[in-house]
Amino acid sequence: MSAKEVLKQKFFNRKNIQHLFYEIGTLLAGSALYASSLTVFLLPSHTVMGGIAGIATTLNILYGTDVGMVILALNVPLVLCALKMFGFRFLSKTIITIIISSAATDLLTFLPVTLNDPLLCALMGGAVMGVGTGVMMTRGYNTGGSDLAGVMLSHKYKRFSTGRMILIIDFFIIVGSAIALHNYTAILYSLIAASSYSFALDLVLDGSRTAKLTLIISDKYDVISDAIFRELDRGVTILNGIGWYSRMNKNVIMCVVKRQELYILKNIVKKADPSAFMILSDAREVMGYGFSELS
Repeated sequence: MSAKEVLKQKFFNRKNIQHLFYEIGTLLAGSALYASSLTVFLLPSHTVMGGIAGIATTLNILYGTDVGMVILALNVPLVLCALKMFGFRFLSKTIITIIISSAATDLLTFLPVTLNDPLLCALMGGAVMGVGTGVMMTRGYNTGGSDLAGVMLSHKYKRFSTGRMILIIDFFIIVGSAIALHNYTAILYSLIAASSYSFALDLVLDGSRTAKLTLIISDKYDVISDAIFRELDRGVTILNGIGWYSRMNKNVIMCVVKRQELYILKNIVKKADPSAFMILSDAREVMGYGFSELS
């Protein structure tokens, strides 16, 4: 079999094509929901969410700028800084998501505005954005903004978790927007939208506050462990075991990952050893580096 035929069989088989269409469909659906939450609910009611979307919303209210273009422009310096810290492979999906979701935000401005009540707009806007973001995160996509900034800051200042960093950034953006717009009542609607967003996101991710305890049995444990550390920035523990049937020593990888990282972990294991044995279970609470602080 020639090299050309091998490449064709590898990349153009039915399974790979289905996987590609699923990835594209997930990204487009999530981006459309993310964009519609802004154009239909949040922008018309002048409700400012946290993150770069909140800055873009504020600038749109003040100067009429295009929200999508501002989101894209403000993400550029963040992405450039993150590239130096994590590399292109870590950020490739984030870059794609930023471009697609920003373009969708400006392209879907024709959608009709059906609600006028600011409370309903805050609730619906936050929920729709949470669902859209959650759909993308289940496949490893990320919209950048304060999420990306939080990851970089928590990587530099390890005493603070990523979630806490994101919360601090969003808080300052919401308060700063209220000062710039001279509308302090809007803070309450922003908090309602943020709460709705968080609830919807957790719902889509099947409980993002929980994590997954993973046990992986594979002869290529060293390759898998290196990939987990490199691509997910997660620590692993190697346990010594014995296969009862074979009576041979086995190394077992123990690792805890967040729900949204599970897709990447499965791909790492499948790529390194398709015959590996994986056990997944829910970890109700995880404390330590990369998760919540030890209490």
